[in-house]
Amino acid sequence: MSSQRYARALLSGAAALRNTAVYQGQRNTHRCAHSRSLTLATAARQQLASAEAPRPGSGVISASTGSDALQITFCDGRRSEIPYSWLRDNCQCHKCSSCTSLTQPVNTEFELGAHPEIIQSNVFGVVVDWSDGHISKYPGEWLHQVAHTVYGR
Repeated sequence: MSSQRYARALLSGAAALRNTAVYQGQRNTHRCAHSRSLTLATAARQQLASAEAPRPGSGVISASTGSDALQITFCDGRRSEIPYSWLRDNCQCHKCSSCTSLTQPVNTEFELGAHPEIIQSNVFGVVVDWSDGHISKYPGEWLHQVAHTVYGR
């Protein structure tokens, strides 16, 4: 083989190796970026799920109407009754509570004899449709805390 042919063969072989290395590098970079984005997406989903999930035991299993109080069963097995008048007075919506404190009612103009017409509950809390047309949402963790600190039941 002449020296020119030998040099061409070496150069073309080197070019082929370089192209293969570049291709593999690009493929690995894409794979790495793809797995990194999957990892970030998974981490974001886990963080969102943990932020939304109620504390253990504070979720609501069921809520039902009593004669003058909401009867709640929590995930930790505790049962509580919270008077309707107290719940309506401590509504957590933006119309009824101030921006600085979620427990200090601002709107006191509501029907004193208001009673729940519809109660919906899930592990995150309770939604009450009141007879005066108002709709209140109570987080399960907040209800759990109120039921066991204010009422001690």
